[in-house]
Amino acid sequence: MAMPDEAAAALKWPTREARQAACAEFCAHLAAGFSVDSFPGADRTTLRYFTEQFPEDFPPGKLEEAARLGLLEWERIGKEGVTGALSKFNASAWSLAMKRHAGWQDRPESGGAGLAGRLDKTGRVAAFKPRSSEEIALGVMALLTSKDLSSAEDLPKAKDIPKDGNRPRDID
Repeated sequence: MAMPDEAAAALKWPTREARQAACAEFCAHLAAGFSVDSFPGADRTTLRYFTEQFPEDFPPGKLEEAARLGLLEWERIGKEGVTGALSKFNASAWSLAMKRHAGWQDRPESGGAGLAGRLDKTGRVAAFKPRSSEEIALGVMALLTSKDLSSAEDLPKAKDIPKDGNRPRDID
């Protein structure tokens, strides 16, 4: 049996045309840089219900594109503000807005994403953790030694390893 709130939500846009018009309004709202919660046509619960029940009228790709356009709008404001194109630009207020709209954090837990970020399987930006020279060297050694060595003859000999005096705790 449907919950009373769900039944009321189902009556909000009873026809396909009404749902598609609502989706277009919602996408325009998001693309303008506004949040889901500030949409005047419905609350978050109603929108979630319709996106789940009527994906053909609320296509996920269209909603994601609208959200990206909204983020682009906020980034455009920031770019114009930091370059001096916007008078009376308040960087602190903009930074707070980006924390709310884009999920920015003061200190990312996994290190700074910045330009080193990459897209992961879900399409989100994943940050690379900065590595020290020692960590990189250990990783390279792990890769080099991970192949199956059939004999000890394939291993480098101590006499073949250069002694340059630049390694930590090097005795030469």
